Amino acid sequence: MKKHIKTITGIFVLCLILLSCSKDKGNYELKPINELTIDSLNGGKEIEILSNEVLKLSPGIKQGNVKEGAYKYRWFMYGDNYTPAVELSDKKDLDVKITAPTGGYTLRYVVTDAATGISAFQQIHMTITSKYASGLLVLDEQAAGGDITHITLNGTIYKNLYSNANNGSHISTPASKLVGFYYERGEDIQKPISIFISSPGKNTVEIDPESYKEIGPFSRLLVTPPASPVQLSDIAGMASGDPIFAIVNGKLQFGTGGDVAPSFQGALLGDYELAPYIISTTSGGREYIPAQTYLITYDQKNGRFLWFAGFNVGLFNTYSTDMTSPGAFDPNKVKKQCVFACYSNQYAYYNWLMKDEAGKMYFYQLFPIATQKAAAAYTEINSSPEMSQATIFAGSTKLPHIYYVAGNRILLYDYKANTSRLVYTFGANEQVTDMQFAVSRVPEYETEYRVIRTLDKIYIATYNGAEGKVNEFDVSATGALSPAKTYAGFGKITNMFYKEKR
Repeated sequence: MKKHIKTITGIFVLCLILLSCSKDKGNYELKPINELTIDSLNGGKEIEILSNEVLKLSPGIKQGNVKEGAYKYRWFMYGDNYTPAVELSDKKDLDVKITAPTGGYTLRYVVTDAATGISAFQQIHMTITSKYASGLLVLDEQAAGGDITHITLNGTIYKNLYSNANNGSHISTPASKLVGFYYERGEDIQKPISIFISSPGKNTVEIDPESYKEIGPFSRLLVTPPASPVQLSDIAGMASGDPIFAIVNGKLQFGTGGDVAPSFQGALLGDYELAPYIISTTSGGREYIPAQTYLITYDQKNGRFLWFAGFNVGLFNTYSTDMTSPGAFDPNKVKKQCVFACYSNQYAYYNWLMKDEAGKMYFYQLFPIATQKAAAAYTEINSSPEMSQATIFAGSTKLPHIYYVAGNRILLYDYKANTSRLVYTFGANEQVTDMQFAVSRVPEYETEYRVIRTLDKIYIATYNGAEGKVNEFDVSATGALSPAKTYAGFGKITNMFYKEKR
């Protein structure tokens, strides 16, 4: 009996299922999704465009089973540092002037089917540069006064930039110089955040690094400006972090930067007068230096090395007089005048050229891995008598070499061997007026903890009494100089400054 009941029940359930299927008139046919595809932007090649140039892109759009669809378009970009999106266009093709700040961006194009909401996108990296972003700045004296020329890396020359940007006015002469300030926030495209014009007896002024228009006096960045004319001789930012340091009228000003103009809270206290050189350590190098040393400098008044730890506006620190190893000299009793300072070709070593009252030259090297053992090397320079008269120097971070000028000649001092040699001689009527290495400021892991890295190129300015020239040289692995290019038609060149992007 139970067997018959199970059979009848099974038949009943089957009938219900069949009845249900017969009444369901729904259409369950699957339809294909009409997928959108967009051609790659700029052929898949990274875009590099000058600021204020027009960018035109016309990527093709395809959608399956659709001949003439209705779409919504969006062109926008966002910075490499995840800055807010910049809207560019809502048209199919892009045709806009790029006015965003120079730097790296991701350009994105989004197309959406207005009927179904189906969308697709393409993106490409884009770098906005300026025709003045990279190259050599030349400050020369002309009949009307000083002016600035920009020589780009491809050799294009733009003259009279300062006078054109400042209603025909000129820079004070003689002896004005350009003081450049590189900062971590500018490393994305490796351009200086600030450029200043420092003129003897006059207040230092800041100029825009892209337009060369005066922004204002440097003193506006100081909470307590000195009563006398504000003379900026050096300025530096940390390889990481916000601290900024400036030597103003021989005193160290400590400040902080960021996305706005730096603010300098006040000069460090104490009895000192600084040489015009700041050697800033890197975050990697500071791991081996006590008390978070942020910079090393030299006190001309008292003939001693000083170091400073950031995040305070107190006093400089002095090195111990302990002369244990290496103990090459007492950093508190140098008692000489500093004529030049530069980074070494070795990590965390810093070089200084000194002159005593008799005119003898000396080489000092710091390796400040401890406050008691900072003195790494010391030697009297006997092989370079003309060095004592030199005022123009340039140090390499690739080789243990410091170049210096004697009249129309370029000499090389090898501080490892403590010897000098002649590397180039200009014509008898040519006077060398300035010398600058091409440099690259890159992340410290690429420089073995050096803040800057010199390249295999050096620029030497000469003047024959009527015309100034910029002479470009390639630097060999031995330090020898090979002429590469010459740019003529300048007045007397008083100073050069090298700008670069990565």
